[in-house]
Amino acid sequence: MQSRRIFLKTAGTAAAAFAIAPTMSRAQNAPAPVAEKTFMPGAIAGGAAARAYWVALAEKLCGPVLENLAARTLKKNMPCEQHPRIDRTPFTHLEAFGRLLSGIAPWLETDKPEKWLKLAHEATDAATDPQSPDYMNFTGKPNKQPLVDAAYLAMAFLRAPKTLWEPLDARVKKNVVTALKMTRVLRPNQSNWLLFAAMIEVFMHKIGEDVVRERIDEAIRKHALWYKGDGVYGDGAEFHWDYY
Repeated sequence: MQSRRIFLKTAGTAAAAFAIAPTMSRAQNAPAPVAEKTFMPGAIAGGAAARAYWVALAEKLCGPVLENLAARTLKKNMPCEQHPRIDRTPFTHLEAFGRLLSGIAPWLETDKPEKWLKLAHEATDAATDPQSPDYMNFTGKPNKQPLVDAAYLAMAFLRAPKTLWEPLDARVKKNVVTALKMTRVLRPNQSNWLLFAAMIEVFMHKIGEDVVRERIDEAIRKHALWYKGDGVYGDGAEFHWDYY
């Protein structure tokens, strides 16, 4: 497959339901499909129409990643696009999975969509099983980027403990814990990266595992020192007006 754009368009079986109209059909009391370009009207319509619109978009994002990962074919089918001088292949799949799961976790926890929960559980198994062809890189080789995306995975479990974490069987939970603990060898940069290390340890505390408390304390202490005023923090000691 040539690009991630094609991958996202073709791999998810849920993609057919992605576009929802901004108004509800009075006759059928159901949203009517419209063209993909009507993003903002559907997003701001309010009420059931807006919710249906956002759920459809969530499903469109879920399909390619979760369906392939549950089938243990994500690395086989998902292209890796990158700058010629930056090799993202070692961590791009964890990046896709961790950030997706963190983003949809509140929806999974509240709506409990059976199809996507089942796929999420199977995907979690595939991503953390050392025997899986889709076993992901938690060690940081050749760089520390997996620390970031492992933190997103931990945050997903914190956001949706009743639907994403508790239903996992003991074997999968053990694999998840082992994988996340592997990131402890990675020393976070003196920046917002401290929060990623802390997030993983917060999750460990939540589930009763041993905690490296220093990684939490350092993140809190340093960000207190980096406060610039008016609700703004430095990304490190220096001020950065970054997107976050």
